[in-house]
Amino acid sequence: MASHSASEGIQGWGVPIASGYFTIPIVNRAKSGSSARSWIRDGFWYNTKQLLKSGDYVVIELGHNDGGGPTASTQRGSVVGEGSETVTVTLTNGTTEVVHTFNYYLGKMIDEAKANGAIPIVSSATPNNPYENSATIVNAPSRFEGYAKNTAASKGVPFVSHYQACIKLYTALGKATTESYFPKDHTHTNSAGATQVAKAFIGGLKCSSARGILNGYFTSTSNALAAQC
Repeated sequence: MASHSASEGIQGWGVPIASGYFTIPIVNRAKSGSSARSWIRDGFWYNTKQLLKSGDYVVIELGHNDGGGPTASTQRGSVVGEGSETVTVTLTNGTTEVVHTFNYYLGKMIDEAKANGAIPIVSSATPNNPYENSATIVNAPSRFEGYAKNTAASKGVPFVSHYQACIKLYTALGKATTESYFPKDHTHTNSAGATQVAKAFIGGLKCSSARGILNGYFTSTSNALAAQC
């Protein structure tokens, strides 16, 4: 989702989604390399929250950087599970951190967005290259797909399965085209791929779990895109 410079050769879908798909302005606050845990701990959510006004929509999509567990050297992983479990760790800077589950962090952001009058939308993480080392597409979502879906359900907010929307789109595009979107590694797309992932998000918004939340703001370009359910 995060923005990247042209010299990097990769781009997040939060860049193309801001142009031509909605009749309302889009502000991309994503930061590359963040997890739900680090997004909150390092102040990025706090800074975003200060900008929210009543009636704003907040798309919360995390999960790519949340694995590895709370003691991983990346200092980004959450506690495995969906409950109130915690693990206390000491960071490399010597400070102590109480680490929670992914669901806890998503729930915290949802609750605090609502408290500001904003409307949260939970979106699951997009897939890595699903054709990597395979002649056919591999549909194997991580546990964070279910975590995101379950948190959205428990909080009563719209949910977009961006993962499955991308899988459906990549299935239609085929192996060669899909793999051309991953020039650097199996996670990050190029600009062309980012555009397809943005279109998949629009397609996911047309599914029942999203409750038609942003459909009234679609441009003619978005209205012409197929649902990806």
